This record gives sequence, C-alpha cells and structure tokens, in this order.
Amino acid sequence: MTFEQAMQTMNNRNYALKSAQANKRSREMERKTMRGLYLPKVSLSASYMKFDQDIGLDISPISDAFRDLTGAPPQKQLPSSLVLQNESFSLVGLNFIWPVFTGGKIHSANKAMDANINEALYEIEQTENELNTQLVERYYGYRLSLKAVDLYKEAYDAMLLHLDHAKKMEESGMISKAQRLYVEFSASNAKMEWQKAINQSNIVRDALSNTLGDSIVIQPISELFLLKEIEPLSFFRQAAIENNPQLKQVESKKELARQNYNIKKSDYFPTVAVVGNKELYAKDLTHLMPNWLIGVNLNWTLFDGASRGSKIKSAKATMEMVDFIDTKAKSDISTYLNKLYNELQMHVEQLETMEKTYEFVSEYLRVQKKAFAEGFATSKDVVDAELAVTKVKTGRIKVLNDYVLSLAKLLEFSGRTDLFLEYSKRENREGENFN
Repeated sequence: MTFEQAMQTMNNRNYALKSAQANKRSREMERKTMRGLYLPKVSLSASYMKFDQDIGLDISPISDAFRDLTGAPPQKQLPSSLVLQNESFSLVGLNFIWPVFTGGKIHSANKAMDANINEALYEIEQTENELNTQLVERYYGYRLSLKAVDLYKEAYDAMLLHLDHAKKMEESGMISKAQRLYVEFSASNAKMEWQKAINQSNIVRDALSNTLGDSIVIQPISELFLLKEIEPLSFFRQAAIENNPQLKQVESKKELARQNYNIKKSDYFPTVAVVGNKELYAKDLTHLMPNWLIGVNLNWTLFDGASRGSKIKSAKATMEMVDFIDTKAKSDISTYLNKLYNELQMHVEQLETMEKTYEFVSEYLRVQKKAFAEGFATSKDVVDAELAVTKVKTGRIKVLNDYVLSLAKLLEFSGRTDLFLEYSKRENREGENFN
C-alpha cells in the first residue's frame, strides 16, 4: 500500500476524525437553533383555574331601587349581585411572541454560533493534520523497521558465512580456536539483533493498523526520502499565519469573545416583542373575555444591582486574554517552525556525512575480508568491519525517517500538509540506498 492509499484509508476509517466530524454536525444543529431566535414562537397552552368564589358586581342599590319603584314580588325582583365569572373555568389557547428588538442580542448570538461552527471546522482540519503526521510517523516507521529487519538479517547471514570460513580456516590451522569462537559470539549477537528488529517491527505495525482504523496488515511500498533543498523558512512562517488551524481556532475564540461582549452590552437595551393570543376552547369563561388579542411588549431593566457593568468588564477581560493567547500562539509556532526547519538541515548534513562514511567502511570491509583470507587480519577485524557497514546502512534509513517526520511536523504546523505527497514524489529526492 502506498502512503497516498494509506492516507485515503485513514481518512475514511479513523475514529478520531469521525469524532471531530460528529462534533461539527452537532454544532451545525445548534446553529439552526440560533437561527430560530429570529422567528416568532407559537405555543399551545391549556389551563384550569379555580377561585375562592365567583367574581361579580354588587348591584343591590339598583335592585333595591327597582323593588321600591315597582313593588315587584320577590320572584320578579332583580338579583343583588351580578356574576361576571364563575369560581372555576378552563381555557385552551394559542400564544404568540416575536422579539423584534433585543439590543443586538440575537444577532450576536448567531454570530457567536457561526464562530463556533468555524472552530469545529478548524478542529477537523487540525485533527486531519495531526493524523497525517501520525500516519507519516507510523507508516514510514514501519517501513524503517522492515528495512532494519532486512539489514540485520543481511548482517546475520554475513556473519554465518564468515563463521563458515572461520571454521574451515581453523581446521587448516590458519586461525586459532579463540578467533573462531569470537565469530560464533558475533553471529549470535547478530541473530539477537535481527530478532529484536522483528519484534520492534511488529509493534510499529500494530500502531499503524490503529491509525488506519483497520486490522489489516499492509506492506508499505512508498520509500523513505530526503530533499536537500526545499522552500525557505519564511515560506512556512507565512503559511502558518494563513493556514495553521490552531491559529484559526484562536481567531474563532476572539470572535466568540467579541460577540459575548456585545451580548453583555445588549442587556442595557430594552427588549421589544410582538405578543398575541387566540382562544381555541373555553368552558365557564366569562363572555367579557375577548377571543383574541395582539400587542407590543417592552421590557427594560433599569437597575439590577450593577451586575451588568461587571459582566461587561468580565467580557472585556476575556477579549484581552484571547488577544494575549493569540500573540503567544503565533510566537510559539514561529519558534517551533524554526526548530523543525533547523532539524531538516541537520538531517541533510547527517546524510552527507554518512555518504562519505559509507565509502570508507565499504572499502575497509573489502580490505579486511581479503586480509583475513590471506591470514593478515583477525576475525575481530572482519566482524567489526561488517558491523560498521550495517550501522551506516541502518543509520541512513534512520536519518531519512527522522527527516520525513520532521518534514511532516513542519507541514502540519504551517498548515500545508497537502505538500507532503508532492515532496515525496520530487525527482531530486534522496532514496533509501547508497548510490
């Protein structure tokens, strides 16, 4: 599986990325809730009420005057009181409220939610970048471990061949028993290093499977690489300012702080709302009550114990705090980019040194093998030369692995992880093997 294919697999199956995407969907639903604040709210209400007595008017002066004037018998006289509302009644109705002015509170709440959505998007972007770096570490780390297994196996096979030659030379009296035993000891150590490399490779393989979100075992075919020349440090610093998702999240937090400040200021303004009610069903309710009503409601808090002023000061302090966080984050990222860029240059220098060292140890091994065959060198000389060659070969791929990991981190913090694949395919890249 190529690194590009591994990246596609990770993006489709990794649980950390899916979690970040679910968080984004959750915030989008919350944004729809905020949008609803612009619209009227209609509710259905039902109630049953009971008073201690009927509500009515005392009309006894009128009934007394009527009785005196007419002399009507008791059954034809007017009642002494007029009932306007029975002591109990039930009512079902529709209620309507539509805030038309809130001092900018609804607008600020929606702006704050937009900032929340943007922050979730940047969190996804950050997760993708972090996972890309993790994939580089584990994919190429697994590639490194497999190459190390091959190199240690190659060294072990070379030791076995050397041991076979040593035994024959011991039988012919050309070397001592001690020299042959030293070769056997070195072969045993080479086998142990080979087994150790296999175990380490299995650990890295399992870590890679976890990153991919899949239990399948892959064979990494994309080679480790190193570029002796890339864009200058200023390019990555500018890219970070424009693209780093962590800095973008800080910008979202700054917007959240601004809108929170605006919301707190809106408490000084009145709230104006259009209200209405429509009666749907009534039992034992006075006929004096209208079937519907509509009006305007104004609510203006004139004094609340100075809590509004304290809230505004708190919101303003939060804005200042986020500004400091922004400045600190930019400084930290710039410093870290400088460190990573210097590491890349260091790896390039290490590789150049190893190329010169490889020429020496390869020639030294050839000379020692020839001298041993002619009886002018000891087994230890050959073994040391073999180990030196193996050390330089493994050192090369280790430097390449360190390089791609530093490069991945540099691209992560500059917000340009998209460049990694392009870098890995450049024709002027250094490969895993010495020329």
